[in-house]
Amino acid sequence: MVAYGAGVYYLSSLSVPPVAGRLPDYVAHPLEYLGLTLLVVRALNGGLRATIPAVVHLSAVVLTVMYAISDEIHQLHVPRRTASVKDVLSDALGAVLAVGVAEIFQRIAGRSADSPLAVTLYMGKECHLCHEAREILLRIGQDIPLRLEEVDVAGDAQLERRFGKEIPVILADGTKISKGIPRERPIRRRLSRLSAG
Repeated sequence: MVAYGAGVYYLSSLSVPPVAGRLPDYVAHPLEYLGLTLLVVRALNGGLRATIPAVVHLSAVVLTVMYAISDEIHQLHVPRRTASVKDVLSDALGAVLAVGVAEIFQRIAGRSADSPLAVTLYMGKECHLCHEAREILLRIGQDIPLRLEEVDVAGDAQLERRFGKEIPVILADGTKISKGIPRERPIRRRLSRLSAG
């Protein structure tokens, strides 16, 4: 992060930066500060895989925009360079985009073998369709990491009211993906989609 920031400072110290003319300012500035903000988020959060609190995102954006403002002031002292509010706004856009990129990265990297998809099967012991649903989930679990929990609705009045007439019912990450007769293809498709984030 420090090296990247120093690189931004160095480019600002040049009267004619090497990227001048190759990329328009409205592209170069957001890209430059998108990278810087990602590094700030990573530093503040101790990595990008752990959950990133909103305060970390906000702090990273504020710090990056403050650096952008100081960089524009710095350019006032460089021959043939000027300060521009438009450039600061472009830098701020890059910082905000970095928040979205960090969230996307977290969703993609967060779903791995170490964090299987939580699946709950609501069933009854005497329900042959429920046993079929379990077999389907066990087969799918060989390809998609699943953490399967089986819940017998018998004896629980609330669960019987909610699921009794629909069992077997499959929930994945709290989303109902199947009820009644289990069909492997649509269940596999929905679990694949949820597992991919």
